[in-house]
Amino acid sequence: MEPRSFAALFEARVAAAHSPPRSLAPGECHAPDGRPCGLCYAMRLPYETEAHLKAEAAGEFWSSVAGSVPLAPLVPSPMGRAYRTVSKRKAFPARDGIRLGLIGPQSDGIAVGRCTIEPESHAAIYHDLDGRLRERASLPLSELLQYAIIRGNYREQTVLFNVRAITPALVRAANRISRALSGRFGKSLAGVFLFEGEPDARYYLTPRERGAIPEPRKIFGRNQLFLRVGEGKFLYPPMVFSQVNESLLELFLAGARTLLSPTGGETLYDLYCGYGLFALSLAPLVRRVVGVESSPLAVAAATANARRRQITSARFLCRSLSADSAADVTARSTARTLMLLDPPRGGTAPGVLEALAERLPQRVVHIFCNMEILPQELQRWQKTGYRPERAVPFDMFPGTPELEMMVLLVPHNAPVPRRP
Repeated sequence: MEPRSFAALFEARVAAAHSPPRSLAPGECHAPDGRPCGLCYAMRLPYETEAHLKAEAAGEFWSSVAGSVPLAPLVPSPMGRAYRTVSKRKAFPARDGIRLGLIGPQSDGIAVGRCTIEPESHAAIYHDLDGRLRERASLPLSELLQYAIIRGNYREQTVLFNVRAITPALVRAANRISRALSGRFGKSLAGVFLFEGEPDARYYLTPRERGAIPEPRKIFGRNQLFLRVGEGKFLYPPMVFSQVNESLLELFLAGARTLLSPTGGETLYDLYCGYGLFALSLAPLVRRVVGVESSPLAVAAATANARRRQITSARFLCRSLSADSAADVTARSTARTLMLLDPPRGGTAPGVLEALAERLPQRVVHIFCNMEILPQELQRWQKTGYRPERAVPFDMFPGTPELEMMVLLVPHNAPVPRRP
């Protein structure tokens, strides 16, 4: 029998908890007309209650998938609310132009005054934008606007306008709004960009051409976003993937370091490495690092981050991971090999895990941002001769029925550790 999904297990616990609704600040989780948002659990659950229910659901889900394999306690988010460093609003038609709103269950817009899982700085920017986009001078932008996106860190934000087309009139309108935002928010506004997306795309930041890697057009500010994790500093372009919960990243890195347990002489393969967060943070603990990533923008950022930090033991390859490319990029692996995988929500391509297992890594850490594909991926590992030894759940997405799960895999013939 197929195990119940993690989301279903968590939602059942929420329904049975009968937790009293938490008190909300004015405008929080509601539209100006009083309509409640209801898109996430943060509206009704205190974070402590939510984290407790998630931990219970994670335990039941993991035991149904992996039996008696140990599951570490849930690592809660240091910021259970106001944690998101990436947010978006869709442009919805309104009587007086457009309105920026969250996407409701009927694909309608919910213009909340304050989203409780986003920083207050995001709410302030969206509120300011919402008014300016309805001004007559903003029509060339508002008529072609699909999404407004905010990315950055807890101290500064970058705004991206996802538009159907970029015209001279739209650029002039964007410049006008950029100057107004800069005057209002000062140094906390790091940049403003335009992204020309696919006109009828279902999702935001969708390229016009399949497989294309477009760069956004800068209107104002810096070309790259900044992130500090512990002592590590990273720069990356606005279009490169980054985790949405900055407050958890230091603990996330520590979890990977503990599970991999490097001793200094290994080669670490960081697959789907992005701008080098794991690779460069772990590089001082191993002999060399090979990072693999399909985005040229991310690979360039990772290479530049390594150069700035004077890390010469890391190199980064721009490759999409398939069965053939996974075998190729790990061809020089040795008996002292560690691997870390942080693939997208859809998981790994056919043959990738099998090709990696053929290199006989000592330890593998596979990170799942989509709990529902975890059973199938673990079955693939087990068929290749690897078994889960330990797992650690991280609450990367408070307010949602999702977790990030970090799983340590070792060869079947590796000694089984004694349980305390």
